[in-house]
Amino acid sequence: MDDLNVDRPHSPERTAEAGQLFDDCSRLLVYATMSGKGGLEYPGDAYRLIADIYSATGRLPQACEQVGRFLEAQAARATAYEARGRDPVTQAAQAAAHLAEAAVAAHALTTALQAAQTAIAGLGIREGDDDE
Repeated sequence: MDDLNVDRPHSPERTAEAGQLFDDCSRLLVYATMSGKGGLEYPGDAYRLIADIYSATGRLPQACEQVGRFLEAQAARATAYEARGRDPVTQAAQAAAHLAEAAVAAHALTTALQAAQTAIAGLGIREGDDDE
């Protein structure tokens, strides 16, 4: 995905690409923040990273709720079916409920990340002080 313009026309393919990009970014962060990998050098690096992460997690509740509403609307269509023979309306409602739980968890995650960033707001390393 080379264009992240949110005003560009959307499609199921582009939405799937964005989900994959989100996954790829989280994987990169896992590796980049490992000790000795060089992805973080100073507390300010962590401060900025935490801000960017909570900016992203702050949008997750809305996305989860929107997907839940979409699934419920799709399941209400006359042509909806569930491949294992279960009621599509019930299955979509269950998914929407789980997505609502995820939205609450994402909000809590965002709040915790904001608190972590606040806690390190004044943290720094003096030039010339090297523990190594």
